[in-house]
Amino acid sequence: MRQFTFASCALYFLTGLTAISIGSVMPELLSYYHVSYTIGGRLIFVGAMGFLAGVLLTSYLNRRFHPKPILTISALIIALAQFSILLLPPFPLFMALYFLNSVGSAAIGIVVATMFIEVFIGRQAVAMSYLEVSFGLGAFTMPLLASFFIAHGIWRYLFVVTAVLAVVLAIVWTRISYSKQMVDNSEPLDASGSSDTQRPLSTHLKWIVLGLFGLIVFLYGGFEGSLNNFMSSIFMQYLNQAAYYASISVGIFWGAMVIGRAATALIIRKLTYSTYLLMSICGSIVSLLLFIFLKNALMGYVFVGTLGLMMSGIYSITLVYANYSIPNSAQLVTPIISGLSGLGSAIFPAVTGVAIDRAGMSVTLWYIVGIATAYLVFLLVINRLRSGRPTRLILRFSHHRRMQPAFAMRRSRYK
Repeated sequence: MRQFTFASCALYFLTGLTAISIGSVMPELLSYYHVSYTIGGRLIFVGAMGFLAGVLLTSYLNRRFHPKPILTISALIIALAQFSILLLPPFPLFMALYFLNSVGSAAIGIVVATMFIEVFIGRQAVAMSYLEVSFGLGAFTMPLLASFFIAHGIWRYLFVVTAVLAVVLAIVWTRISYSKQMVDNSEPLDASGSSDTQRPLSTHLKWIVLGLFGLIVFLYGGFEGSLNNFMSSIFMQYLNQAAYYASISVGIFWGAMVIGRAATALIIRKLTYSTYLLMSICGSIVSLLLFIFLKNALMGYVFVGTLGLMMSGIYSITLVYANYSIPNSAQLVTPIISGLSGLGSAIFPAVTGVAIDRAGMSVTLWYIVGIATAYLVFLLVINRLRSGRPTRLILRFSHHRRMQPAFAMRRSRYK
């Protein structure tokens, strides 16, 4: 089982590398192709659309084929795309290759997450935290590798690293085996997974709850995507920092994300999923509000660090919480959550860019706070629905409506 876990984490590390690879060398790419940042934005959007296409395709294939061949083929697709990008083909073909790369990354993310949800029963959050740490390490490592390759004037060969790793993992996954019986039941459970007090939801309520989970992960994708893509711009325009110092904020943010994701494996053994998410989103909102109100460069770096820590486990625990609330539906829930997260990270940053141009950075920061606040509001609605309290209110209301005609008939007799 350790081989299965390690190989899965290695795949997530690969997706973390490829997710940041284009952005890490974006200035060099735009200079080579003689295109503007607007075209660069379109390239990122094409990647997001590739991710969504990968989610839809994989959700279909995952119900019909064994996960191993899907993972092997997905890794080979990434290898093909990365090797081809190395050749710097004409820009339309480059965009098509980036689309293909994103399809492979999405397939890996969906299949591995679904396997972990189905295999590590009762400890999904702990297991998912390992995957999230691996992805974060990949996203943190890629800019460091990119800076080395750029400094030596060989930035295009950065794609050799990801291509070779993808080929190696494709070969490794032909030899990996796993089953639910191989799980070590002595391992500690999640706080939510260790209890059987979950209230079962009716079929109608399950769809409502799933829709709300899709909404909050869509909002979170926009929240994280807006910060990821515009963190440096925020420091430059709002705190008047030079480009070099502003870029440090991205490293601090991702470094804190990695640390926070590692800590999630321990914290989630003490806190239920709902409590963890409430604390995390509230901490994120407070960090962002302090960043806005204090408007100090030094404290800004501190609050970016706390923001990364608070946000580090929100996506993975939202995914686990959704599967926990709607059990035995991982092949339906996981693609929906992953796809809507990717959609949010594509749409909201585009709106954020327009907001910066037309309304200014101060207004944009409040817009980002609004996204996080909306997540909090709908999370509270989910928790209330799962508690069963709204159901009791509805039953009382229905009972009251049924009794009204009877009361009316009694009153008419005395008139």
